Amino acid sequence: MKEVLAFIQQHKKDFAELSLFKFLRDTSIDPRQRLAWAPCLAPFAMNFKDINAYAFRQEPTDNPIQELINRHSYEDGSHWAWYLKDLEVLGIDETMKFSDALRFLWGDETQKTRHVSYDLFALSVLQKDPILKLVVIESIEVTGTVALAALAQVGEEIEKLTGKRARYFSAAHLAVESGHIQAGLDFEETENFLENIHLSEETRAQAFEIVERVFSSFTACINEQMAYAESHDFEHPFTRKSKVKPVVSMV
Repeated sequence: MKEVLAFIQQHKKDFAELSLFKFLRDTSIDPRQRLAWAPCLAPFAMNFKDINAYAFRQEPTDNPIQELINRHSYEDGSHWAWYLKDLEVLGIDETMKFSDALRFLWGDETQKTRHVSYDLFALSVLQKDPILKLVVIESIEVTGTVALAALAQVGEEIEKLTGKRARYFSAAHLAVESGHIQAGLDFEETENFLENIHLSEETRAQAFEIVERVFSSFTACINEQMAYAESHDFEHPFTRKSKVKPVVSMV
């Protein structure tokens, strides 16, 4: 497993260079604009509860690795509530027609984000080997720490600006993400446990393919978020900039 973890870290380096993360760190831009893409994340943020419950979790089990996964799934599957709260904090918890909400959630602008959830389900839901589910989770956890490290500062700026504390887009969220599966062990214990898992050649090859697919899917998703932030203003989060009427000065 040590080779697979190293392979994940290699992909982490490229993932961390994506333009959205540089955009999130640009303090010259209003922090609300740096999160203008937040509505676009909804398909993943909300689906992640089901991914944990129905793709990762398998109960009952007598497999120690699956037991770790099960414990992790309960903690990680609860973060959707933080996302909903942050939509209120950001002032983008708009009321819209149900049909318009459906068009947005299943529209072109959230396509890659939806595909992340589909890919994670496909890689995990019928997976018989818990080790390969674990590889999916380890890959997700690393992408998450990269994103949350960039989001932590934005969350602090949002709190200073609004007087309201973000929870999903925040340092507090980063603090509960170690970059490894969450199973009641400290970082070193988890690292040692993972590195000592033996993989057959066939399983190792499958694991490498899984890592590639997870990072490819999340990369497309992150690039979609960047495109959304560039084409939408935080004051009009569901309208493309070209469609917003300019404000005419009366001076």
